[in-house]
Amino acid sequence: MQSKQSRKIRLYQNCKLQKNVVVKVIGDDHHYLKNVMRVAVNEELLIFNGIDGEWSSRVLVVKKDYIEIEAISCTRFQIHYDEMHCYFSPLNANRHNYIIEKLTELGISTFTPIITEFSNVRKVSQDKLHARAKEAAEQCGLMRIPIINNAISLDELLNDWSDDSILVFCDEKSNPKNPINELSRAKELNISFLIGPEGGFSDKERYNVLELQNVIRLSLGSRVLRADTAAIVVASFLQVTNGQLFSEIK
Repeated sequence: MQSKQSRKIRLYQNCKLQKNVVVKVIGDDHHYLKNVMRVAVNEELLIFNGIDGEWSSRVLVVKKDYIEIEAISCTRFQIHYDEMHCYFSPLNANRHNYIIEKLTELGISTFTPIITEFSNVRKVSQDKLHARAKEAAEQCGLMRIPIINNAISLDELLNDWSDDSILVFCDEKSNPKNPINELSRAKELNISFLIGPEGGFSDKERYNVLELQNVIRLSLGSRVLRADTAAIVVASFLQVTNGQLFSEIK
C-alpha cells in the first residue's frame, strides 16, 4: 500500500503561487483532499496554476470546510504548450467525457462542443467538462488546464473561421490517404480539428466545411471508428507530425 509520504497528489488551483503563499482550498477540491485522499497536516503535495509553474507544498490546516496549504518551493518551471484546438460533437452516453479526458492527456489546449445537423446530444455541462479536464491534467502531469468553451453550432464555427487557421476535417467519406503525409502540411501553431457526431456530417455540412480555406480533409482508413476513438487517433497524429508528443523531453 502506498504511504502518504510517497504518493504524488497534484492539485490545480486558480490563484497566485510563490514561496510561502498560503492557498485556501474549498469546495470540490476540499472534499477530494479531505474525504477521498484523507490528507493530514504536514503532508506534502504539488500545486500548479498554469502560470507560475508547479510547487511543492505542505498541508497546514485541515478543517471541516477548508484546507490551507503553503507553497514551499518551485519544482518545475511553467512549460509552454503549442495551441491545438478540438471541435467535437457531443455524444450519446456522455462519451464526449472520454474525449475530454484522453485529449487533455495528449495536450489539447481548447475544446469547443459543436452542434451539427445529426448531433443526438445538444446540451452539455461546461462545468462538468472542465472538471473532467482538470482531473486529467492533475493526474497526467500537465502544467495547465484546457479551456472549455460554450457549445456553438457548426454554422457559427464556419462563419467565424479565420483564413489564417488550419482545420483538419475528419471525414469518413474522404478517400483514404496516408494521414501522416497529409498532416505534415499542418505544421502551424494554430491547428484545429473537427470530429462529427455518431451519424457523421450531412452533405450540406460537408460542402460548407470544404469551402473554407486551409482545410485538410482527412480519412482515418477503411475502419469505421467511433467518434471518441477518432478524436484520439487524430490528436495523436497531430502531436507526432508537429513534434509536440516529445517536446517536453530534454
